[in-house]
Amino acid sequence: MEMYRIPRREVAVRILLDDGRTIDGSFFAHEAGPGGEPQHVLAHLNDSADDFVPLVCGHVSFLLNKAGIIWVQVTGSAAQEIADQVAAARHVPARLSLAGGLSVIGTLAIMMPPERSRVVDYLNAAGRFLPLFGDGVVTLVHRRFIVTVRSGEAAAREIAPPAVTRTQPAR
Repeated sequence: MEMYRIPRREVAVRILLDDGRTIDGSFFAHEAGPGGEPQHVLAHLNDSADDFVPLVCGHVSFLLNKAGIIWVQVTGSAAQEIADQVAAARHVPARLSLAGGLSVIGTLAIMMPPERSRVVDYLNAAGRFLPLFGDGVVTLVHRRFIVTVRSGEAAAREIAPPAVTRTQPAR
C-alpha cells in the first residue's frame, strides 16, 4: 500500500481561533502541488474544496474548521516559500483591524494587473486567507475577520515585524 501513500510534510503553525484560543501545531501539506512545486500552507488554506484541515498538536491530531480560524502564522522555510511566490509584487504597508479588536501589521504583496492594482481590488480578489508579510513571518489572515484596512504612509509608520495588537474601543 506504500505506492498509494501521498508524500506530505509537516509545517509548524501558530493559529488564532475565533474563540480567542491560540494553538501551536502542525499542518500537513503535500510535498508537491499540481505543478510539481511544494504546496504551501496558503494554497492548502485557500483550497475551496475543503472546509476542514488536519492539525497535529503534540501527539493529538484533529480536524479544524477553516471558518473558525482568524489567522495562521508560519515562519522559516514555509514563510519563505510563500514570500518567494510574490517576490516581484508591489509591497504595500498595511494594518488590518480584525473582529474582536485585534490588529495585525505588516506588508501586503499585491500582484494584480495595473488596472486592478489598488488595495481594494486585491482584497476583493484574494482567496479566503491573505498573506501579510513581516520579517521572517507570514500571517495568513482570514478575510472574513477583517474589519478595516489602513494602507500606505500611515500604516508604514507602524510597520515592524508583523505584530498582533489589541486596540481599545473608543469611548
